[in-house]
Amino acid sequence: MKILSVHSFAVHGTASLKAMLSILGTRVLPVPSLFLTGLTNIQGHRKTAVEFEPLLRGSLEIAAAQEEKLILYVGYLGAPAQVDIIQQAIQDFRSSIQYIIVDPVSGDHGRPYVPASILQRWPELLEKADWSFPNLTELKLHAGLKLEAFYTFEDIIQAFQARFPRLSFIATSLPHKEKQMKVGLWDRQKWQTFSHPKLPHQFGGTGDVFASYFTLSHFFEGKSPVESMEFAALQTLKCIEYTVQAQSPYLEIRPSHTFGGRH
Repeated sequence: MKILSVHSFAVHGTASLKAMLSILGTRVLPVPSLFLTGLTNIQGHRKTAVEFEPLLRGSLEIAAAQEEKLILYVGYLGAPAQVDIIQQAIQDFRSSIQYIIVDPVSGDHGRPYVPASILQRWPELLEKADWSFPNLTELKLHAGLKLEAFYTFEDIIQAFQARFPRLSFIATSLPHKEKQMKVGLWDRQKWQTFSHPKLPHQFGGTGDVFASYFTLSHFFEGKSPVESMEFAALQTLKCIEYTVQAQSPYLEIRPSHTFGGRH
């Protein structure tokens, strides 16, 4: 099985397709939704559009001809029209696509960071997805809740689950006790959490690293969702620790962390 990943590709920094390629290697069929000279939090970055439709459909046509089974992964979108292209591709190549994973990259820290025209289209893909990895801000955005209003965490989860009842998802980067973070898994009508130490450092791309490790563990190594959530959280934490030790401004992924290496 391969993972056909629709995501942005940045030259500088580690996130999106670069994170996924580092962790999953040749299992990935990369389909950039746009090119970036650097992550969007890097001063001076530029965006370059791609010929998205022929790239996506051509990649799917080859996979179908080779009878490859696919995971379709959708992350950062370059334009609202890409949603229409992806939906048509799902319809046309459904026999090749075994699972659909959607990471609705649209906001963090209580604010959206994609245009409203893209934000409004994400629910269409979430309704088709089997798995998703929203952070707390994205849970509120796509549950139809107001970012500025106060809700209990239980209210947010219930609102998101009610809007997407067939979706299994992991809520990432949830605040917990002092110096701790938490991730939460909703699968088969059950809610399970895993807590881990919180480091006083932030790097772009940790969500992509988490999703990549979960995908590696669950879909390619056959581990349970709970085991895969814990593995992904701890491996992401190790990447942050390694980045701090290396004094790098961008997230670093050690070779020993990739291709199923459980160190």
